[in-house]
Amino acid sequence: MKFLRFWLLICLVPFWLVACSGEAVPASGTVQEFSSVCDKTNDGKVIAVEGYLKFPDSFTGDQSVVLRLYPTSEFSGTPVGVTVELGSKANQVEPVSDQYTDNDLKVHLADGTIVPYGTKVKVSGKMYYPLVEQVFDCALDNPYVEATTQ
Repeated sequence: MKFLRFWLLICLVPFWLVACSGEAVPASGTVQEFSSVCDKTNDGKVIAVEGYLKFPDSFTGDQSVVLRLYPTSEFSGTPVGVTVELGSKANQVEPVSDQYTDNDLKVHLADGTIVPYGTKVKVSGKMYYPLVEQVFDCALDNPYVEATTQ
């Protein structure tokens, strides 16, 4: 009997390690109107919204940045935050120097294509509310960024 338990434990450990190994793979979410993204019913759900990404006025760190997603190319109103890793892989943003402008924004879409600042995109991610006050009411984590058909 002990032998059976031992082998059962050995067989289950790899599954446990995979299940506890981090964040889910980014995926496309259920499309929402921009005005309803921050509704309580979306908290913790993977949703999608279309808009235009912009850098914050400033940020520190070299691992990630919380971009602002606006409904129009005029970048007005209250944005949605989008937590994005810096890098050159899918669903990441190219790193920038300390002296950046919005025109330095280069987003890697889920299919690997790079799009510049001012491009309309569909961003999916797990919606959450920030713990401290921000310029946005809610944000999307673990983004999946796609081109839109405009």
